[in-house]
Amino acid sequence: MIEVTKDLPRSADGLAMDWLEVPFGPVFPGLPGGLKLTLTLDGDGVTEGQATTLVGMATEAETMDAETFIECLSAAMPLAAVSYRLLACVAIERAAGLEDDPATARACALERERIASHLGWLAQLGRQLGFVWLIHRASDLQLKIRHASQARLTELEPALRALATRIGRTPLLRARMRGIGLLPASSSGLRGPVARAAGGAGDAWARLWQRLAEITTSIEFIKANGEPELPTLRTIGHASGVGEAIVETPRGEAQLSVTLEHGQVKSYNLDTACSHHIGLVAKLVEGRELGDALVAVGSLDLSPWEVIA
Repeated sequence: MIEVTKDLPRSADGLAMDWLEVPFGPVFPGLPGGLKLTLTLDGDGVTEGQATTLVGMATEAETMDAETFIECLSAAMPLAAVSYRLLACVAIERAAGLEDDPATARACALERERIASHLGWLAQLGRQLGFVWLIHRASDLQLKIRHASQARLTELEPALRALATRIGRTPLLRARMRGIGLLPASSSGLRGPVARAAGGAGDAWARLWQRLAEITTSIEFIKANGEPELPTLRTIGHASGVGEAIVETPRGEAQLSVTLEHGQVKSYNLDTACSHHIGLVAKLVEGRELGDALVAVGSLDLSPWEVIA
């Protein structure tokens, strides 16, 4: 037996075992489609891991008119299409020398998308942990909210608050997420809910409650500011210039810089929250039990489309 096992890696308990490299995804319950998570397993423990995107966007682009660029960027980000449409509109308008639009309709559409996105994440969490009621309730509310009017969102507010209350009263859910996915103190580049939750407990449970709090804040914003309307580009003519914009997407801050020549987008540079957060995976999973590692990765709410290749 000694001869058979002498060259095998040693587990934390000193036993010699084969380590297996196992892929999870690009289709796996509780993780977004298009995300490939590769974990090296020592029994049911994780010794190392990394996440990669199979659908990430490249930033090399041919010259195209501004409207086409907006449509392409929006379509490339299916989990946050409104956010990136708004980001592109603002950057192009600034490149054309336009003043920022003071109307709130665009911002209301962004907040509506934030609510829907967080509900989609909750449904994904329910799928990963086996909470069928959470899958059904969050998915149902997400579908109702995606294109809801201001009045309809107000009608749905009690249902959203009831969902948050039930989550808080589900001890198994709390027990499954508390203390899981703690970020190292040296973590940098944090954005969005991940960054804001790091100011508290900084674990998967804190990230859950951060997103629930943002749902409430977004509803209040829409109630106070008006009807959500899909962002559209204002007239820019054949303007030239360089414009930059920052939008707080559901997953965190995204930054876009565009170079405009005679109304055509010649080049652009895009920076997203998920491009930073995907690098957190290795530290989050190392030394964890497999189930805890999957919960930790899921709590980051990574969108593989928003990882810039």
